[in-house]
Amino acid sequence: MTLFKKLLVAVDFSDFSQEALRVAAGMARSFSPKILILHVCNTSKAVDPALMAAQGRALRSLLDLQKDVAKSAAQKLDNWVQHYDWADAEVECQVLTGTPYKVIADRAQEKRSNLIVMGSYGRSGFARMLIGSTTEKVLRKATCSVMAVTISVMEEEELSISEET
Repeated sequence: MTLFKKLLVAVDFSDFSQEALRVAAGMARSFSPKILILHVCNTSKAVDPALMAAQGRALRSLLDLQKDVAKSAAQKLDNWVQHYDWADAEVECQVLTGTPYKVIADRAQEKRSNLIVMGSYGRSGFARMLIGSTTEKVLRKATCSVMAVTISVMEEEELSISEET
């Protein structure tokens, strides 16, 4: 019996999420799970269509911008995913819009994921209090296990996906 049959890998295009992809690809080669690779385009409250409803043309422009950002993110996500060997795993990529921690946790629950794999910046103390942590919020909200992947300075220098992709 495979412990993790359905994985969700959250990608924000940081080196940390690249490492999360690498780890997930290794897991895929080991036990061929179903994998959802997810990028969430963060929407600020200022761009929230509900708040902009009376603004007409501005709303259309913002929604068009949101679509362009999502399209660009989908292309970049596809390039990142193609960089790794997923063996016989069933891999699906999605780009969604919303508050990242909520979308990640909700999508994992909807897909009945057994594990969320995501990068963690490793901030602690005062910096984490000021900045917040998507990983920490996912840990609190998720209904499945969460693997927070970090990288060391040496590993960071070895990451190989270029900015061109």
